[in-house]
Amino acid sequence: MVAKSCMRRLTLLFAIGMLLCAGLGYRIALIQIRDGETYRQRARDQQHRVVTIDPRRGRIFDRNGNTLALSVEFDSFGIQDLDRDRLNSADVGNLAVQLSQITGEDPRHIVDRISGSSDFRYLVRWVNPETSERIRGLSTYPRFEPYIRTEKEARRVYPYRTAAGQVLGFSVDGSGQAGFEMEHNRLLSGIEGYSVVQIDAQRRAYTWLDDYQKSAENGADVVLTIDIAAQVAAESVLEEAIARHEALGGMVIMLDPGNGDILAMASSPDFDPNTPGRFPFEAQKIRSVVDTYEPGSTFKIVAATAALETGAFSLEDRIDTSGGRIEIGTQTISDHDVFNELSVREVFEHSSNVGTVKIALELGEKTFYEYTRSFGFGMKTGVALPGEVNGILHKPARWSRSTLPTMSIGYGVSVTGVQLAAAYCAVANGGQLLQPRIIRSITRNDGTVVSVPKSVVRRVMKPQTAEILLDVFTGVVDRGTGTKAAVPGFKVAGKTGTAWKAREDGRGYTRNYRSSFVGMFPASDPEIVVLVMIDEPKKRGFYGGSVAAPVFNKFVRRLVHMPDGPVESIPESDDGLPLHLASIEPNTASDRQPEISDWSGPGFRGRMPRDPLPLDGRWEIERPGTLTGAERPRVALPSVIGMSVREAVKTLAEMGIEATIVGTGYVRRQIPAPGHWVNSGERCIIECGPFN
Repeated sequence: MVAKSCMRRLTLLFAIGMLLCAGLGYRIALIQIRDGETYRQRARDQQHRVVTIDPRRGRIFDRNGNTLALSVEFDSFGIQDLDRDRLNSADVGNLAVQLSQITGEDPRHIVDRISGSSDFRYLVRWVNPETSERIRGLSTYPRFEPYIRTEKEARRVYPYRTAAGQVLGFSVDGSGQAGFEMEHNRLLSGIEGYSVVQIDAQRRAYTWLDDYQKSAENGADVVLTIDIAAQVAAESVLEEAIARHEALGGMVIMLDPGNGDILAMASSPDFDPNTPGRFPFEAQKIRSVVDTYEPGSTFKIVAATAALETGAFSLEDRIDTSGGRIEIGTQTISDHDVFNELSVREVFEHSSNVGTVKIALELGEKTFYEYTRSFGFGMKTGVALPGEVNGILHKPARWSRSTLPTMSIGYGVSVTGVQLAAAYCAVANGGQLLQPRIIRSITRNDGTVVSVPKSVVRRVMKPQTAEILLDVFTGVVDRGTGTKAAVPGFKVAGKTGTAWKAREDGRGYTRNYRSSFVGMFPASDPEIVVLVMIDEPKKRGFYGGSVAAPVFNKFVRRLVHMPDGPVESIPESDDGLPLHLASIEPNTASDRQPEISDWSGPGFRGRMPRDPLPLDGRWEIERPGTLTGAERPRVALPSVIGMSVREAVKTLAEMGIEATIVGTGYVRRQIPAPGHWVNSGERCIIECGPFN
């Protein structure tokens, strides 16, 4: 009986054991077969960590190889897993105060970050090696060291500070936020890589698994069409004009009419992409492509082209300007001066509104609209920059009786600066409308270089018409409204413009002006087209001829004296004299003797002025084209702000300028300022410090 009972118990226990084994086996089978990959992944996650490898963001260069934007590695310090029981508020306060003495930041902000609730908080980001060592040397650092994590972080640096700031834009944490950086973010960003590392129980890496990694693909390097020396000069003359006329703002655009290259694109107020948070959002806009305005008389290029291209008028045809006034419906259009009868040439040389209106009325709405569209107005140019707008050009079906007359003189139509500059390029290059180009070439990660070709949009006029118009616009500068744009020794072509600003509610106009000038230089074979627009000049005039034309003059004078600048040559006389001496009238030569006798420098080869200065025995001539004397030629001071000391000294030395160095690190300030004219051999003081 007992034996049977024991057997039953053993059998029951065996059955239970078998059931448990079967259940366990079933569970193991589920884990191995159905859920095996899930658990294997959990194990890998506990034993391995995927580390992202950031690609190097592509660099941006100007057309001459000067670095405009690059990513530089800096040290960043953060707090992680802070033990609040071991560290009291006094410790936190002491660290914050000591850090603030190095960084200049309010210590309260540092305390807020240290005391934050997240597992990881940045203390200080993007500090250079010198500052990094100072932080590690703080007396409070050892108490926090177990919780401080340091890492290398790339930060975007723009060595030329505000120069081309809006065009370049800026990026944050490797992502473009404005300007070129945003528009071409994918091109510049590259593709992330990764690497797998084994970690210990404290999640510290101890082995890199070479079989599980993918290299990052760096972003492409881009060469822009911008000439940074011309850009600095453009920004300099613009700021000088705004200050002189107490203006609201303005823009200067320079294009190469042969290929559409944007050589300079300046606007005010300026913007420093190194510190975007210090500037209002409005300062980030590329006004040359984003803002529109009524162009005034610079828009008369459309009427002039249509009149000559269609054969409706010749330059000698006479126009009755009705004493400088014409009634169109309820509106009166008048001239700035009283004219009676003018030739078509004189209508545009003297910018007669009445004469232009009569030409436009003769052409008719359909023809005028077609030529306006042909020049690219009312549509985007396609320039590779963000935020470009179409401008405003209504179709004739929406026109009133006064639309054609007012549009012919630059009202009732809105354009961007780059549209208008591109239109004048068509005159300068023989009749072709080109797409403005900002990218010159792209160097991809594999070393492949892709050049961006010029793009012809359409032919606007015959070469013969363009040649005639160039001659007409030369007359504007020689004897018309643009005489203050004239550059001695060169022929300059251009057109002035003065326009009232529309009210913000669209109902009529204010008594504020926009003053404009678009110039083509030199007129004999234009190498550049320059648009100048000054917004709301309040002092010393408001006409385009008296406000904007002198800015063009000053800008071009700086360009022609730049070594390796965008204008290829400086004229010389038959005797090898430089431009500013050879253009002196003979009867004033004796008054300029000190300037002549003190000048010495290399001769320049190029176009010859018509009336070279006759020399007598008072000056000794050394060939080629060199005068002996005490002074050296004057040069426009380049910007070295943001450069290392070595780069700055080298840049200045190449122009014959000696550097006086104050401090170490990167150039923060220079005296005189960039664009200032100095004699070769003079000194430039460069104040240096850490780049934070």
